[in-house]
Amino acid sequence: MIVARGVARLATGTVAPRGLVVPAYFHPAVAGADWRVLAGAGRSVRAVILNAADGPGATPELELTAAAVATRRPLYGYVDTHYGRRPLDQVHLDVERWRRWYPATGIFLDRVATGVQSLPWYERLVSFVRRRGPGTVVLNHGVYPHPGYAVVADAMVTFEGPYAAHQEVEVPEWARALPADRFWHLVYDTPHRLMNDTLNHAAAANAGAVFVTDRAGRNPWDGLPGYFAAEAGAWAG
Repeated sequence: MIVARGVARLATGTVAPRGLVVPAYFHPAVAGADWRVLAGAGRSVRAVILNAADGPGATPELELTAAAVATRRPLYGYVDTHYGRRPLDQVHLDVERWRRWYPATGIFLDRVATGVQSLPWYERLVSFVRRRGPGTVVLNHGVYPHPGYAVVADAMVTFEGPYAAHQEVEVPEWARALPADRFWHLVYDTPHRLMNDTLNHAAAANAGAVFVTDRAGRNPWDGLPGYFAAEAGAWAG
């Protein structure tokens, strides 16, 4: 319960209610139809994660900006942290580019460490992000981290992986004591027949935001699943 009080005191971004969070790691030049579907999804989509080229890229892309703005949803810029091993000046540059080049309302920090020894590094990074502008800061651990990270982040991805692994998720007691909207689950390699089962399992695991896809491989977030419309209807807030 100490962690829960700390979160309420220190987290400063605005976290929306239950909904889909879409990792949009696809470009409108090759997946324009998917971006149009996102634009028509309405408020069932809680946030869209922008990823131009494992980050904001070397130059701003007007086509990506136009597609992202058309969704009319909160936009989070993707920044890789390489588990606290990436040089901070490179991480800072990516944050600055998302702020300058795109209408990002938050920052999505990927490949985030889980151990307490890396916590000070992330505290400094999140402090930098907040000084550069308002918005939500999301940490993608992919698993449940040390509870100290809950004090730093507005939301955390505490699962990223395939359907089979998602069925084995065990939620620590400290995570069940916090509001569900603080936790995101990203589940891939999930056939349509198992979509509802996956959504129910995420809800039972106290996850308020989720994305499920039938895609797999090196980048399972390179497009929307074939059942996106059904998923949006099933998980609408």
